[in-house]
Amino acid sequence: MGRCKIDYEKNRCLKIARNKKKRKNKKHNPFAPILKHNPKFQIKDRVVKTIFNNNFFTKIVKKHGEAIITIPKIFCIVENPSISLIILKQISKAIFDNNVNSIYFDYSNCETLGLDASLVTDIIVLRGKALRNKMGIKTKLAGNFPKSVRAKEIFLNSGLIKHLGINKVESPHVKRLDPFLYEKNPNLMTNKVINYYNSCLSTSGFVLNDKGINYFNNLVGEIIDNAEQHSGKYGEWFVSGHFSHDNNIEKIPKGRLTFISFGNTIYESLKNDTVDDFIKNKLEKQTKYHKKLFDFSWNEESSWTVFALQWMISRKKTQFNDRGTGTIKFIDSFTELGKTINNEIPKMAILSGHTHILFDGTYTLKEQTTHRNTKVKVIAFNKSNNLRQKPDSKYVKLLNSKFPGVIISCDFYVDKAYLTKIKEEKNEKGN
Repeated sequence: MGRCKIDYEKNRCLKIARNKKKRKNKKHNPFAPILKHNPKFQIKDRVVKTIFNNNFFTKIVKKHGEAIITIPKIFCIVENPSISLIILKQISKAIFDNNVNSIYFDYSNCETLGLDASLVTDIIVLRGKALRNKMGIKTKLAGNFPKSVRAKEIFLNSGLIKHLGINKVESPHVKRLDPFLYEKNPNLMTNKVINYYNSCLSTSGFVLNDKGINYFNNLVGEIIDNAEQHSGKYGEWFVSGHFSHDNNIEKIPKGRLTFISFGNTIYESLKNDTVDDFIKNKLEKQTKYHKKLFDFSWNEESSWTVFALQWMISRKKTQFNDRGTGTIKFIDSFTELGKTINNEIPKMAILSGHTHILFDGTYTLKEQTTHRNTKVKVIAFNKSNNLRQKPDSKYVKLLNSKFPGVIISCDFYVDKAYLTKIKEEKNEKGN
């Protein structure tokens, strides 16, 4: 019997290819070596679990155990979502990598610092630092300050420096809504948000009347309830606010309000088995209409995320037929109230999963009549305001990176002249 010829080189190449494929498919766990030696150690932090489950990491610059995070010129989910997400993934990789013992945050080129990107940074760093402490891993954090006065103010008063306890001085020109309150009762937090907004208005001599309080209470309540109910098993949510009324920094007082939930995206929430059959049917029809439009910039996820903002679209079955519009009504109202007399319109955004939706007043809620003669408000982000058509790609973007949850970010002005004007106009109309 002849011997079988073995191609050792070919087998070696096949083995390398198989191992490479395994490594690619396997979710990277930067703490794997430590967890292997500490099998009883369990990660209980819900934010950390969400980060690991979604592999929210990317490559970093690392030298001799030090990771260098270079913050971009615009570090803001509203204005620069794609680059900001990459930086956040780098921060996540650095703080959760057991081979990193020092992180340097280079803010020297940062001119625009969004409260949204700043808050996600702080959550990741603080949760990661706490985990490292439990595992006995030393963590050295260092860095420099942002370039612009505005960015530096947020960084010092509502950003990483503040939350690490380095800056203990409260600026008299800043009103903050602390995101790390341990009281996570949705009703109490809703009241805190309304009171916070009222305190911002009071700097220009205005407050919400009872009707306004009730209106915003319902809308804010729905946003927070969505964060509480829909983020999933490992979900956790945060609310933060930063308001500056320092004339040396802002000519017109400007506020920032951010809602963040780690957990399910809007799309994942709607994919849940508990979604009402009526809603499932509407979503399936939406996919049917849009399927022929899907491409690299538009898919089922972005289609459903836009559709979720519309009338009667909510995964939670309820008797109230306007549920699901609270978020969009809230942003629509802030866009209107947050303008200036010079018609400066604040930019706002929703980021969920790979979908980024921008609001700047170009597209707003407009009333339409359904086939049942019911009047509803719709926002489709296109000129015809038609949900069966593809939205304007400038306002609805499909990103390469995914955020594991939902970010709702609102910027607003408190312009005394503008608020006086709309108050007088309402009084003339008898509202």
